[in-house]
Amino acid sequence: MSKKDLALPKYQMVKDYVLSQIENQEFTEEDRIPSESEFSKLLDVSTITVRKALSELVNEGVIYRIRGKGSFVASQAAIPEKTSNLVAFVISGVELYDISYMQIMRGIQSFLSKHGCKLIIEFVENDFEQERELVLGLIETELRGLLIYSSDPEAAKGYLGEIRKKAIPFVMLDRSPSGYPVNVVTCNNHDGAYEAVEYLIQQGHRRIGFAAYDYHLSPEIDRYNGYCNAMLNASIPISESLLFLEKEMNHSALAQLIQSGEMTALFCANDKRALEVIERLTALDIRIPEQVSLIGFDDFENSKFARVALSTVKQYFDVLGYESAKLLFEITEGSSYGNKKVMLPTSLVIRDTTKPFQG
Repeated sequence: MSKKDLALPKYQMVKDYVLSQIENQEFTEEDRIPSESEFSKLLDVSTITVRKALSELVNEGVIYRIRGKGSFVASQAAIPEKTSNLVAFVISGVELYDISYMQIMRGIQSFLSKHGCKLIIEFVENDFEQERELVLGLIETELRGLLIYSSDPEAAKGYLGEIRKKAIPFVMLDRSPSGYPVNVVTCNNHDGAYEAVEYLIQQGHRRIGFAAYDYHLSPEIDRYNGYCNAMLNASIPISESLLFLEKEMNHSALAQLIQSGEMTALFCANDKRALEVIERLTALDIRIPEQVSLIGFDDFENSKFARVALSTVKQYFDVLGYESAKLLFEITEGSSYGNKKVMLPTSLVIRDTTKPFQG
């Protein structure tokens, strides 16, 4: 260690080391850097010292953190000159590396990098209390704005009020609380579901069921309403026995409805539910689509590679991210007024889980 190093605060020495590694391209853009404990051993300093250094580098836009995953080198083109150009994206979901989340992040970053802003990603494992504490902590820092993908938008009303008190712009992604005006970007869930069910009706199906996954979320309610309206506009009565609205689905009961001919098609509120149904029904010797046609919603990357390639309603997650960042930027620039609900189009993708009804 040089005399110059000895004169520096230890945390500054850690910062300088990280910056020199980036400058020398030992750490390149989007690389995961060593953990606090690894830096502590490498540089012979305490983890508290490392934490202080890394926190400053986050605030300066040099690195970003993903909760539970580590710290990563930021895209240099997106490093802001001041902390007010930092945008935080809070995701409360199931698995960070879900391809849909990655597509949303790519869309956000695509917009922000064009406008000199840096993205901070904070992920929590579908835990609302952690989500709330995280948001309340973030609004005490200097941010340009917040992008929020909440696990429970209804419960989020409490912390949304605190964000408003701080006058921090925010945009919600995909889902929003009922009866509480917010800026939100989502896909056209109602019309996407309507188009899917209308297609099944055109294929001759009349006994069409609906399976929810997280029925408390606004997108699923909109999709259910789309299902209902497509049925009602075709003068087809909706049978409660064909509705599966609980998180825990009774697959045996579903199989019995199919085997008895009481259900010939099923619209699932998302691909997670649809892919689960494919696996469980196949295990119960139900043939798809020979005995039941199936359509999901989202078009996850693995949906086309399912045991039977899934017909589904495609939403464009990268566009969702891009438009959310764009709306946030418009709010912060003062070029947007009032609360906006931006609805993005969907596309029906027909693969192998659907076929015409042959009664």
